[in-house]
Amino acid sequence: MLLSGWVALTGVERWAERAPWPDAVLSGLMWSCVVAGVWWFAEWTQAPLRTARQAAAERARRGRVPLARNPAAGTPAEGSTGASTAPAAPSEEPADRGAGASTPV
Repeated sequence: MLLSGWVALTGVERWAERAPWPDAVLSGLMWSCVVAGVWWFAEWTQAPLRTARQAAAERARRGRVPLARNPAAGTPAEGSTGASTAPAAPSEEPADRGAGASTPV
């Protein structure tokens, strides 16, 4: 990334900015370092998300469900999805939002 950016940005400095070769080479190197640094930072900050997505996809592919907390015991329950299959109690159901509200079907 750094080398190709250096070549491209040196060309830009030389022909578009009409800089002499020594100045174009130094300016191209400076700007390619900036571009490579931003590229590296973006990759570095996205790496944990990518790793988490890949791990989740692998667990889903294998049919394994991640651990979830058991609210009654306060401990993780093996194979629990954390979602209840029982219908919600009447007090937990959402209130009517009015005539214009849409509900998922």
